[in-house]
Amino acid sequence: MTDQLTDHELEIWRSALKIADLLRYRVSQDVKAVSDLSQAEHSVLMHITAAGPRIGQQRLADTMYWSKSRLSRQLTRMQAKGMVERTIGADKTVQVAITRQGRRALEATDATHTRSVRHNLFAIATEEELTTLLRLADRLVRRDLR
Repeated sequence: MTDQLTDHELEIWRSALKIADLLRYRVSQDVKAVSDLSQAEHSVLMHITAAGPRIGQQRLADTMYWSKSRLSRQLTRMQAKGMVERTIGADKTVQVAITRQGRRALEATDATHTRSVRHNLFAIATEEELTTLLRLADRLVRRDLR
């Protein structure tokens, strides 16, 4: 095996990046049109909400595949805007929770986010492609857990 990707491998890699970047960009532009939330803020709020009322800061960083410092800086900005709060849990870890203001900001984008995801992904991809995407994502995540 060589130290460089083949032209075909490079094309596939660039396509994977393009899909992720394009979906993130298009959905965040639609969300931005109806709110002041940045893509990063929206993503953080969605991850906290999906995790439950609270999530450990390190677990949140791991779930988002962000560095601890990147997440910490983002949370500091969001805390200053009143969207999240951080506390020290019983186990001495930093716990992150969404505030009422953060929840309202996220709820204000729900319908737009849903429409945008449906328009930019589900209306374009076939059921077979979506199933393949789910399988691939599952394998990638399971590989990370080893």
